[in-house]
Amino acid sequence: MKKYLILGLILLIVAGGFIYTQLKSNAHPNKKMVLGYTTSEESSFQSLKEYHEYLNTIAMDTYTFDTDGNLSGEAPKNQLKYAKQHDIDTYAVISNYGKTDFDPDLAHAVMTDKEAKSNFISHLVQLAAENDFTGVNIDFEAIYPEDRDLYSDLIKDTAEALKEHNIQTMVSVPAKDNDDAADDWSWPYNYEEIGEYADYVQVMTYDENGSWSDPGSVASMNWMKRILTFATESINPDKVIMGVPAYGYDWNLSNPDQNKLIEWDEIHSTIDDYNIEPINFEENASTHFNYTVENQEHVVWFEDERSLQEKSYLTNTYGIAGVSVYAMGHESEAFWKAIEKGTKSVQ
Repeated sequence: MKKYLILGLILLIVAGGFIYTQLKSNAHPNKKMVLGYTTSEESSFQSLKEYHEYLNTIAMDTYTFDTDGNLSGEAPKNQLKYAKQHDIDTYAVISNYGKTDFDPDLAHAVMTDKEAKSNFISHLVQLAAENDFTGVNIDFEAIYPEDRDLYSDLIKDTAEALKEHNIQTMVSVPAKDNDDAADDWSWPYNYEEIGEYADYVQVMTYDENGSWSDPGSVASMNWMKRILTFATESINPDKVIMGVPAYGYDWNLSNPDQNKLIEWDEIHSTIDDYNIEPINFEENASTHFNYTVENQEHVVWFEDERSLQEKSYLTNTYGIAGVSVYAMGHESEAFWKAIEKGTKSVQ
C-alpha cells in the first residue's frame, strides 16, 4: 500500500510540474490567438488600452541586432505592464531590419558565425527571461536563398534554447502557396522544418499587392486560401497564425512614385472627405475606391469590416491557431469587432 501511495504522490508532483510549465505557454487554451503587433509609437499603446478586450496576445516590434549577435531596442514598458495587468501574452519581435530596410547580411552573420549565433541566442533567452515575455517572435525577411538551410538550423537551435526556459518561439514567414526555388523572396523559408521547430508560425498573408506593384487587393480571399492550404499541409494547423493588414495602399495613377501605404484611419477620413462609396469585390472579398485630388487620380485597396470578418473566419475554416494584425495604432473598434466576429466558430 505504501509503495502505491508513494507512486501516486510522484505522479501528482510530475503532473503538477507539467501543468505549471504549460501555464505560461498556454494562457488562453480554448481561444483563437488574436495577436496585435505593436510598435514603440504612442498610438500603439493607445490602441492597446482602447481595444485590449478584443485580443489576447501582443508582439512588440521593437528589437533588432548587430552582426555580433548583440540585441538593440527596448520594449515599451507601458505596453508590457498593461499587457500583464490584463492577462495578455507578450512576444518580443526580433527582426533583421537595418538602417532603411531588411538586411540579409545581418541575418547571414548570425547564421554563419558560430560565436555570433551563440551570442544571439543567449541574448534572446536573457531578454525574454528578464522581461517575462511569453515568447520571442523571429522576423527575418529578405534573407539570401542560399541561407535556407542555415535559417532552419537557427530556428531549431533558438527554439531548443528557449524551450529550456519555457519560452515560446514564433517565426514570421512570407506568404507562399508552393515551395518554388526560383522565388528568392519566399524560397529561404522551409515551412515544414520551421513548423517542426517553432511553437507558432505567423504567415504574413498580406501585401499580395502594394505600392511596388499594379493596384490590387492587399489580401484577396482566393490568394489567402491558397496560402493557408499550403501552410496547413506543411505545418501543424495548431501552429499556424494568419495575418490581416490594418492598412491599405493608395496608388497614384498619375504619378506612381507617390504610391504609398495608407493607414486604416486615413482610409476612412479620405472616404468621408470625398464622400466616397467604396466598392466591395465579391471575387476577392476586398474593397476599393477611386478619388481625384489636384487633377491626379488615385485608387485605394483595403480591407473593410465585411472583408475582415470573412477573412478572419478562415481561422475556423482551416482550424488554425489564430489571426494576427499588423499593426496596432491607427485602427478603430469596428476593425476589432470584425476580427472578433470572424474568429467565432459559427458564421
